[in-house]
Amino acid sequence: MVETITITCRTRKDALCALMAEYFRLEGCVDVRADAPGYLPPEKIVGSLRDHAPALTCRRNDSRGTAILLDTLLVEGGAMEIGEVVSRLQLFSSAAQAIDGELHLVVPEWVGGCSGEELARALLRRLGLRVNRIWAL
Repeated sequence: MVETITITCRTRKDALCALMAEYFRLEGCVDVRADAPGYLPPEKIVGSLRDHAPALTCRRNDSRGTAILLDTLLVEGGAMEIGEVVSRLQLFSSAAQAIDGELHLVVPEWVGGCSGEELARALLRRLGLRVNRIWAL
């Protein structure tokens, strides 16, 4: 049986969050919270300088209940100022490591003629951060 879901979103970020929330829900993840219509928003993660809420949080349905933190990068409607982007990446990377969870990023496939994934990887290398998966959509 095919289930069709129609979601109206204001920004590209909202649409990508809704898409990823449905993906993780269909993968069997639990406690899916997303910055998208029809979902409870993710809780803020407290940082030493700033607090931020990721775009999506959930838990895998595995023996550890592995936490997943997901955020958008270089996406219309999301954080665009470099200081905020860096702050979010550092906080979410640290939080994922602290709870032995996973950090995922969603980026546009192309940004100004460049690969969104390559740009994200270059920024992460520069910051000395790692993520578990980059979704180029």
